[in-house]
Amino acid sequence: MNEKHMVTQSNKLIEARHVKTLSAREQKIVLTMVSMIQPDDKDFKEYSISIHEFSEMLGLKGHAKYEEIKEVALRLQEKTLFIPDEKGFITTNWVASQRYIEGEGMIELSFSPYLKPYLLQLKTAFTSYRLSNILSLKSGYTIRLYELMKKWQHLGRWECSVDSLREKMGATSKAYSLYGNFKNKILLPSVEELNEHTDLFVGYKEIKKGRKVEKIEFSIQHSAEKEIRLPQSKQEPEQPKNEEVRERLNSLANGYQFDNMYFSQLYQGALVIFSDQAELELERLIRYVNEEKTVKNPLGFIKSKITSAWEIHEAGGRITFADLQPVKERWAGREEKLPDWFTSKDEPTEPSESNPELDKEKEKLLKKLAEKKKRTTKDASTS
Repeated sequence: MNEKHMVTQSNKLIEARHVKTLSAREQKIVLTMVSMIQPDDKDFKEYSISIHEFSEMLGLKGHAKYEEIKEVALRLQEKTLFIPDEKGFITTNWVASQRYIEGEGMIELSFSPYLKPYLLQLKTAFTSYRLSNILSLKSGYTIRLYELMKKWQHLGRWECSVDSLREKMGATSKAYSLYGNFKNKILLPSVEELNEHTDLFVGYKEIKKGRKVEKIEFSIQHSAEKEIRLPQSKQEPEQPKNEEVRERLNSLANGYQFDNMYFSQLYQGALVIFSDQAELELERLIRYVNEEKTVKNPLGFIKSKITSAWEIHEAGGRITFADLQPVKERWAGREEKLPDWFTSKDEPTEPSESNPELDKEKEKLLKKLAEKKKRTTKDASTS
């Protein structure tokens, strides 16, 4: 299994409602298949999974692992999901067929053709993450929560009604109809496992109407140091950290890629400005560029905004790309306005603290301007 494999899905697929909840093992098989899809694939293929390799990752031992994984794959053909679209929703299964290859310990699986718009040739509105981050999770509910958190990671927060969250996580059993049961059996354990075993750190607070909890507001942070890694083969030398970050960000970039030299300079600057949030801020900027249709030169645009951010940082200010929203077409003909700091290189709008040296320079400049104005006025009066 290649730890570099990325799982990339349409956001509509992330938001899909599972009629029959997928177990953790079922989800891992599906997501392993998804990670085998290449960005330029125009059609699905038959995806081969080594039972020996896969069972080792799942911690299965003995001959029973072959039969168990075959049963898991078979059950996937019965699992139905509802995918929202413009007209309502589409109902389909994950797996259309499976083939067990005798003597080779391989299973070949094929996706339902109805999933093509949600897994192939994705250009906008998609979510990506490294496959290795979900392979250690024990609960299928945690995997679903992780995907939802990844979708909203670029904003740093997400608010969802309790009823909708139950559906999205697949916790639709009557046993979880009471919020207390859902919280104690599903939500709390999932958040704890996610925080302990993935590259995210998630917090949440309850939003009540009267005494009833109606919504959950999540806070989402990426922790690069928690990124899960599978053991590397002896033939593959370990890549430098910068290269790993470049690979992750390149997987998000739409129609462009960061080469080594360009990214090295860009990332070093981002590290100085944003410290441990550098990758997250670059990810937010990339997602903005992917959706903003007016950007014609993505690499030049990103570099110019990091340069602007550097100047604001040097002036003692703090900025974040979390507030950026692409211009949306609206019936009323209005456009969303970008934050002033994003389009201007003037003083930061949110200084972190007073800078004595800058204050002195500013005072000198004001005095010079005042003296110049007096001389100009005097000259005008004597002429």
